[in-house]
Amino acid sequence: MGFSISKRLFLTWCGALILALGACGDDDATDPGPRGDFFVRTVSSGDELDSNGYEIRVNDIFAATVGVNDSVEFSNRAVSTYSVELTQVADNCSVAGNNPRPVLVIADSQTGTTFEVTCVVTAGVLQVVTTTTGENPDDGYTLAVDGSDAGTIGANDTARTADLETGEHTVRLGDIALNCRLGGDPERTLTVPSEDMVETKYEVFCTDRVGNLRIITSTTGLFPDPDGYEVVIEFGGPIPIGSTDVVTVGSVAGGVTRVQLLESTVADNCSVEGENPRTVNVPSGGLVNTLFDVTCGAP
Repeated sequence: MGFSISKRLFLTWCGALILALGACGDDDATDPGPRGDFFVRTVSSGDELDSNGYEIRVNDIFAATVGVNDSVEFSNRAVSTYSVELTQVADNCSVAGNNPRPVLVIADSQTGTTFEVTCVVTAGVLQVVTTTTGENPDDGYTLAVDGSDAGTIGANDTARTADLETGEHTVRLGDIALNCRLGGDPERTLTVPSEDMVETKYEVFCTDRVGNLRIITSTTGLFPDPDGYEVVIEFGGPIPIGSTDVVTVGSVAGGVTRVQLLESTVADNCSVEGENPRTVNVPSGGLVNTLFDVTCGAP
C-alpha cells in the first residue's frame, strides 16, 4: 500500500532549529549551501493502535506530529545527518529498529526513514467472588464469560479470568441448586481495565425450606414440536420435558420462583401462550403446578 507525502509548514520549528538545520529558505544573499529534503513515515499494525498518533523529534527538538499511518516531509534542509526519533508511543505499542536513528540529507535529493510500529491488545483481569450461606449449600457453580464456558467456581471461592481485552465483557453464574437463591442478576456486564482488575461478587442463599414444582406442557396443532422443550427454574440447569408431558421437580426453594420454557427449544412454527418466564409461589413442604400451553401451526 502506498503512502502520500503530506507537506506541512513548520515556521516556528524552523526558527527553533535554525542553528541546527541552517536557513529556512529566505531570500538572503548569503549562500545557504547545498539543500535536500527528507521524510518521516509511520506504518502501524496490530490491535488498539495509538489513537493520538505520535511526535517526531529532530536532533532532540520537537518537530511535528504524525498519524499512525502517515508521512511528514521536511523540505529545504541543510545537507547533514540528523537524529530522528518517534516519541509519544502508547505503552502497548513498540517501534521496530533504532529509535532515534540517523537520517542523512543529500543535496538536491529526498531521503527518509520509515518507523514501523506494532501494537498489541492490552489485557486485564476479571475476578469473580462467590459467597454461599444458609442450609444445604450448593457445592459450586459454572461460569461463562462472553457466552463461552469459563470453567467452574466453588460455593465460597474466587476465580480469575486473565488476559481479557480491555473493554466490556459479560460474566454469568450458572448451575445454581434449586434450593438456593441468587442475590442480583446472574449475568453482568463489566468493564475490564487495561493491565488492572475488575471484580464482581455473587451472593447465594440456600434453604432447607423446599417444596415441589410440577411442570406441565400441553402442545396443540397439526405439527407439534417433535423434540420437546427445556425448562429452567430460577438460574438452575435446563430440564428436558416433552411437548405434552408432566415433570415434577423437588427440592425447590419455597417462595416466589421464576420458571421459563426456553424459547430457543421451541420449533419456529410453535408459540408459547401466556407469560414466559413466569413466577410461581412454591409452598414449603407442598406442591404447586404450572402449565405451559404451546400452539403449533404449519411449518
